[in-house]
Amino acid sequence: MEKRVGKAKLKSAVLYSSIILIWVYLLFAADLWKGMRVFCIVLVVIVIGIVIPGISYCQLMWRVDHERLYYTYHRTFLDKVTAFYSYVFNRKHIYQIAINLNQIDYIDVSYAKVPRMPFGGYGYDLLFIVHMYDGSIYQFDALITRNRQEFNEAVDFLQAQGVQIHDSLKILDYLKTGSYLSYYLEKLEEQSHD
Repeated sequence: MEKRVGKAKLKSAVLYSSIILIWVYLLFAADLWKGMRVFCIVLVVIVIGIVIPGISYCQLMWRVDHERLYYTYHRTFLDKVTAFYSYVFNRKHIYQIAINLNQIDYIDVSYAKVPRMPFGGYGYDLLFIVHMYDGSIYQFDALITRNRQEFNEAVDFLQAQGVQIHDSLKILDYLKTGSYLSYYLEKLEEQSHD
């Protein structure tokens, strides 16, 4: 048995791409200039070959089974496209980190305030800071905002495997309420500056 956080969003990718493809079809039918049809064919190839894989493949994924915690983060759009094709040809997700659960001392739960583009505002990333028995530390973004139930089940499964999770800020408890995490973290941020 295993629990996963993050998966491909093929439905939304197809929806966005179909909007682009309708626009391309209208351009193709209009035939406004001599190279319009060639341009439209190239655009269709780009949408199907690059845009759909890049939009559909998840940027952040982690999973836990009885033995290991696996994690990967695709920083750029090109990384996501490459990982999508790697998944298609290998039929399995390739994770960047694999940590044996019996080597984990504990996991601290924290957050980071990060700028969110393009609006110039700030958002918050939920962080897992994994402390190992050998003294090494791994830190990674842990939360996919779209499916909290999936995240909560994975955290509960992780704890059921004997991994201690230290959550002094009670972030994990707040996530189970279903309320917006950013409001809670803003309040924590304000209290820490007082």
